[in-house]
Amino acid sequence: MLDPVELSVFPSCTDAISWSSDGELAVAAGDYFQILTPKSGKHEGPTPNATRDWQITRVKANLFTHPEWPTFLAQDRNDFSIAAEQSNSTVVGLAWSPPGLGKFRRSVLAVLTSNLLLSLWEAVGPQKQWTRIAIVNHALRSQSGDSEQAEGISFRKDNIRSFNWCEPLKASTLPAGSSFLPAYESRWGIPLLTVVNELNEVILIRPRRSELSEGSPCSHQFHVLAVHPLESQELNNSHICSGSLLENAFKEKQRVSSVSCGPWLVSPLASPKNSGCAVAMLALVYGTQLRLLNIQVTIGNSNVDELQTYALPTAFKEHHWSLSSEKLASLNITGPLQWLHDQSCTELSLVVGIMAGFITISVPSNTYNGHDANFDALAVREWPIYNPETEENMGCNERHWEPISAMASCVDEQNDTCNLCLGTLGGIGLTTEMRQLQNGDPLQRPRWKHIIEDCQEQFDLDLDLGGNSMSRIWGLSSYRNVTAILFTRHPTDMLEYRVASDDKSTIVFSSELEHDPATSFLFAPQISNGESPVHVQRESALNFVLPGDDGDVEPDAESQQLVYVAICCTITGSKNKSLLTHARKSLERLAIVTGADLSEEMRKCNGESTAIAARAADQLSGPGGQVFERCDICDAGIGWHSAQEAKCANGHLFKYLDEDSLVLMRGGL
Repeated sequence: MLDPVELSVFPSCTDAISWSSDGELAVAAGDYFQILTPKSGKHEGPTPNATRDWQITRVKANLFTHPEWPTFLAQDRNDFSIAAEQSNSTVVGLAWSPPGLGKFRRSVLAVLTSNLLLSLWEAVGPQKQWTRIAIVNHALRSQSGDSEQAEGISFRKDNIRSFNWCEPLKASTLPAGSSFLPAYESRWGIPLLTVVNELNEVILIRPRRSELSEGSPCSHQFHVLAVHPLESQELNNSHICSGSLLENAFKEKQRVSSVSCGPWLVSPLASPKNSGCAVAMLALVYGTQLRLLNIQVTIGNSNVDELQTYALPTAFKEHHWSLSSEKLASLNITGPLQWLHDQSCTELSLVVGIMAGFITISVPSNTYNGHDANFDALAVREWPIYNPETEENMGCNERHWEPISAMASCVDEQNDTCNLCLGTLGGIGLTTEMRQLQNGDPLQRPRWKHIIEDCQEQFDLDLDLGGNSMSRIWGLSSYRNVTAILFTRHPTDMLEYRVASDDKSTIVFSSELEHDPATSFLFAPQISNGESPVHVQRESALNFVLPGDDGDVEPDAESQQLVYVAICCTITGSKNKSLLTHARKSLERLAIVTGADLSEEMRKCNGESTAIAARAADQLSGPGGQVFERCDICDAGIGWHSAQEAKCANGHLFKYLDEDSLVLMRGGL
């Protein structure tokens, strides 16, 4: 298991840690955020800002250029915002995007600062310097381009209060006529981002990486798919006089503090013009109320352009069940929010933080996807959180009043289970499995809580506090059944002061599995279906090199030779019928373009790994001879005996440069 990591920072918000699908950790720490990149192993030597397992990078988050954050005048009292106008732009939220949005199809980091700007960051250049690559607020600014609109309203439209990455949206089936290698959005899914501005407008945004030249001002484009304004509702507070000025002021100042999007349920292909319809449910904490919205997205056919993107007509629909429910009306909703679901998604659960506890809402899939409008099927259960028993409170259940500061779900795909982990600012840690939660089984004490208590005990001994110490949990995030916990340690029963140089935060790692995974396996590439990494990587490379159904073979000799090499590698080393069919079509196209005689290769595209003989000298100098490989040593033709090696007519052998390399062959190419 990974060793604990101690950072000389103090968390600046709750949910202050996020773990990407690439294995990188991000921590919110005031004006900065810190990136922990896993070391690859023996190739990396010792460096000053590193631990045994991690390379640590500190990034300043509150430096903006004038185009990124233009100067503006102070607003009037109705549109004045302390956060936007007077804050120090500290980090108040961060989250990694799904894979596929960044360079080399990696994840990018979304960072929300207290000046209400949402920035995207990624490592750029050979030195992997973390750089702000886009600001999402600019997409909202283009939407509010009404010249007659009041300046204050436009100002509030641009400010982002909260955000959440949706799960990547994947089409249920490929559009008719698509190429063998689908567009990158079919491979990685379509990334979608939900944001809420200061006018309480819920906005669904589609970020896409731009294929721009070097030095372009922005590497990403943002398309607003749908906007839904949240209407202010009656306050569920009997202590405020109905219709009073105070109630009206509360209504006007309510903001969305937390948002969470559930999984996409994709229906199959509905018509030749689309690739299916996807539905997800969006949960929001609006003031002290829970609001639920349905997002319905129709996945249109892939456009025939350079970017090969899907059209996404989108619609919002709000459910008023959460406002009319008597059970929810009596609760003080505080957040955070977390969706729980297994792979089948037959029933989903929404976990909602409340004062001194949390509630769970069980949502059947028919209600979730909008097929059944009967919201009476939603089961609400309240889970109070109690302080641990001590000598002082023995025998009485004392409620724990510290808020829930961290919530995460950990999915075990092998066992098809989903675990919930949560922590509070009072140091309470709880965990349970989704099915146990639905059955009403009691919550359990997680393994990582024991690790935190050991660290707290050491802190107590070092400072001679006599047991007067506590821990505060600031964030939880999971990666491949391992949970990272960010916490701080504090003295109790005394006045506490903070000195910046003494700020310390600790990250510990734990797994609820019986056997902790080794570090080398934790960050190793995951291969499905028991296939070897070399086999999977080779087929991915061949898919990329072979032209698609509607693609043409390039006229230059090197490209034609590369296609021929990929075809030979497929014939001699692959049993994938789809890939062999693809290779045969590429052979037919290559023969037409070059005039080469490729009848032998076409006969051998039958699913059996068959050797391809070296070409004679007259064939090498005849029509289309440029596609065949020649020996660098004797200039004879090169034959293919397997996908691992090739031999020329005179016996010179050529092998892979490296077992794990994606280089196809080193012959004449």
